[in-house]
Amino acid sequence: MDSSTKTAPIRLNRVSPACWRVTFDNPPLNLMGPEFVQRFRDIMNALESDAAVKVVIFESAVEGFFLNHSDFLAKLEDLTGIPQGPTGLEAWPDILVRLTRAPVSRSL
Repeated sequence: MDSSTKTAPIRLNRVSPACWRVTFDNPPLNLMGPEFVQRFRDIMNALESDAAVKVVIFESAVEGFFLNHSDFLAKLEDLTGIPQGPTGLEAWPDILVRLTRAPVSRSL
């Protein structure tokens, strides 16, 4: 799952078994399109299945933007075609709910 390619909209770096770094890198605005959502879902699946992870750091590689909004130029069917997640919600809300329930440290 680790990716060294610059083309991935989200990159996962396992800094250590207990610490992961997730980088949003979808220039120019960090839009959330189908590939972004699917990649984030893969990361959530890995996070939930790895009891060693204690901290996840989220960061943006795009200056001035963390997460902006949905990519409205993407094909709607590409986004709506992503199956619902384990919470029963659509893909993006499912990821967000699962993230709030993830067994990792929370701090600001």
